[in-house]
Amino acid sequence: MSYTQTAFTGRTGARPISALTRHIERELAARMETAGDVDRNDLYRILDGAKTAIGLSASALETLKHLIGYTRPDDYKGDARPIAWPSNYTLAELAGVTESAIKARLRQLRALALVTMRDAAHGRRRGQRSDTGEIISAYGIDLSPLRVRFQELKAAAEAHSAFSRMDKLGRQEIARVRRMVAQALAQAADMRLTGSHWIALQDAIEKIAQQAAAARTSRDATAYEAAIAGLPAVEAEIGRTIDEFMFVVETDGSGSKSSPFIHIQTNPSLKSVQALRDCSFDREGGHDGEAELPASPSKSDFKTSPRELVEMFPTTAMYVDRDRPGWTDLHRAAARLRNDLGIRTGTWVDALDHLGADGASIAVMITAERDARDEIRLTPGAYFAGMVTRAHRGELDLSKSLWGFRTSPALQ
Repeated sequence: MSYTQTAFTGRTGARPISALTRHIERELAARMETAGDVDRNDLYRILDGAKTAIGLSASALETLKHLIGYTRPDDYKGDARPIAWPSNYTLAELAGVTESAIKARLRQLRALALVTMRDAAHGRRRGQRSDTGEIISAYGIDLSPLRVRFQELKAAAEAHSAFSRMDKLGRQEIARVRRMVAQALAQAADMRLTGSHWIALQDAIEKIAQQAAAARTSRDATAYEAAIAGLPAVEAEIGRTIDEFMFVVETDGSGSKSSPFIHIQTNPSLKSVQALRDCSFDREGGHDGEAELPASPSKSDFKTSPRELVEMFPTTAMYVDRDRPGWTDLHRAAARLRNDLGIRTGTWVDALDHLGADGASIAVMITAERDARDEIRLTPGAYFAGMVTRAHRGELDLSKSLWGFRTSPALQ
């Protein structure tokens, strides 16, 4: 609601009468009788939460808190009216600013209908309390609007707090998915993979970020929720793009397609990429070399072949369609397993980056087997994420785990 101030040229020395002041006075007269008691200390917390929603500046809030400090708890109960009468000089000394700055702050507080003025005939602020602390007479700054609007301000503070919590979580989720996109794009660039599908991932996350930013500016919780709701679709698209375009499919001499080869690492050289691709495809389904695993904290040395791993992990064997599997077959099986186990795309990409294709595949195989044996308390996805977290700390020992599976009987 806006009000127009009619020009007044008389020189009475009194404060000009405005439509806003008349509106506040009418509201106070109508609502003071039904206003409930207010805990003065609650006002500080509620005003902190509601300041953004009502457009209250930090400086004006500071002076408003000083004014509340000049009142007493009983001033907000019963028929009492909380009135404070410190001079502008006193308020300026408290805030460490000029009296002109205090006048500007008080104008904002009046414009926001948070205070009104109760002026004496001589224009000075003064007051008197009884021996029991009740106000006998007072002229100064009336804080009754805070009592009348308490529930309104409380609702604004709660809504702001709820939005802030949602915004914090939303920012974290946007950052997480944006990191996944950046990681996928960086590794695609390292592998010299091109195509509009990679740029589409960047466009998708930035579109959501922009929608969330616009909703944040307007404090539109519904629009913000709608923007964040699009993140799972982007995450799923990241996984689909990785699975489809980072799996290189080549053909042998007869023209039949060989198994796809997953190759994701941080800084591969062109020679190493080509060499890995060249040695990873043959008519028997891949090489039988040793697994490339991260360093073992226990200094364990485990040498194995894809064929032995299939025998050690019956759950994975169901995903391998060759009698003589190679590492490429295990990579493909692990990629399918991680989807069926509910492992998130971001966790899978992180595992590939820190453990390599062989290590990440073996970690998935271990997770699947433990899940089949009912050895996982939470979920396979959480168990796998825990393995990746330990890998970050240099604590994951895949070699030691493989020794345990080799010496333990397989699930029947």
